[in-house]
Amino acid sequence: MQSCESSGDSADDPLSRGLRRRGQPRVVVIGAGLAGLAAAKALLEQGFTDVTVLEASSRIGGRVQSVKLGHATFELGATWIHGSHGNPIYHLAEANGLLEETTDGERSVGRISLYSKNGVACYLTNHGCRIPKDVVEEFSDLYNEVYNLTQEFFRHGKPVNAESQNSVGVFTREEVRNRIRDDPDDPEATKRLKLAMIQQYLKVESCESSSHSMDEVSLSAFGEWTEIPGAHHIIPSGFMRVVELLAEGIPAHIIQLGKPVRCVHWDQASSCPRGPEIEPRERYGHVLSGWICGEEALVMEKCDDEAVAEICTEMLRQFTGNPNIPKPRRILRSAWGSNPYFRGSYSYTQVGSSGADVEKLAKPLPYTESSKTAPMQVLFSGEATHRKYYSTTHGALLSGQREAARLIEMYRDLFQQGT
Repeated sequence: MQSCESSGDSADDPLSRGLRRRGQPRVVVIGAGLAGLAAAKALLEQGFTDVTVLEASSRIGGRVQSVKLGHATFELGATWIHGSHGNPIYHLAEANGLLEETTDGERSVGRISLYSKNGVACYLTNHGCRIPKDVVEEFSDLYNEVYNLTQEFFRHGKPVNAESQNSVGVFTREEVRNRIRDDPDDPEATKRLKLAMIQQYLKVESCESSSHSMDEVSLSAFGEWTEIPGAHHIIPSGFMRVVELLAEGIPAHIIQLGKPVRCVHWDQASSCPRGPEIEPRERYGHVLSGWICGEEALVMEKCDDEAVAEICTEMLRQFTGNPNIPKPRRILRSAWGSNPYFRGSYSYTQVGSSGADVEKLAKPLPYTESSKTAPMQVLFSGEATHRKYYSTTHGALLSGQREAARLIEMYRDLFQQGT
């Protein structure tokens, strides 16, 4: 951020009077995702008028990207509103009628599952054999018990033993394996089947955590992510509607698209720039939605649509035992990993890191504990800078509001000192 003089015209409060008398600070917001838009909106509402939002791509929204095909809307980015009680994204959507047509299949209580809850769920081996429902339910209960244990290391300060390597994946794999092997009631064939299911469940978990592997996710920090109470919701008209609502209060000339930032100069220094689900047919038609994460996602992004269609069809035929499953007529997919302005989907706390590192990422520059230093010049927001709500849209929005509040408070203090 750099300062310059311009006129101000806003409500008659100490900050606004200071802005008129001393001239407007110039604020440049880099990125028109949820965090950037929330920051710009908050600043404008408090009387800042010299605000510019620079967006590298040709659209606003960041990692929110809704695509319309026919009468249906599909998400290539953010999909769920995680929790409702006190969630600013939920309240914004609910207040503007975006959830009125949300069906039971688009609403989830408890942990979100990547599997459909409509109809009969089928679990199949790679030889096309169906896994008995009772075996799946027993394994799911066991896995969820161990998952709950992974939360306790942070929440209750439990020490992490060396065998786990402070890894969610390593701990979960070994704990589940030991419980399966020690079960006196299961025959060996059932034990082998359950043991084979471990890696598939961990892969689903890595899709939800946006990690290459759960082996890379910190066990000691895993429980710090905080779930907002209440149901999770999908927005039938598209998550982009939330982005559009945020942008409504921002004059069009403030947001400049196609403006990639190559270098940020501050204080004479510079810093230059890392399970399939069937959708409800009544809304989406005949669509198969799938998640790919980690290294496999990066490989997929290098393939053309024809290769993706062939590989997915081959896998479906192999697992179902049905050689007559047709190839899809159309492929719609994301490419967050190879997008030069994103380089990935969302954040997680890696082995060797902690919530303290998230807070360091959010510290403004120049940073010091002293209040007598130069004003803040570069501030950081985005879901990856929110210690409790990282990886979520509400974390992104709240982080943008947090940084705007820093600036508002700083300039209010500066103007009060000058009176």
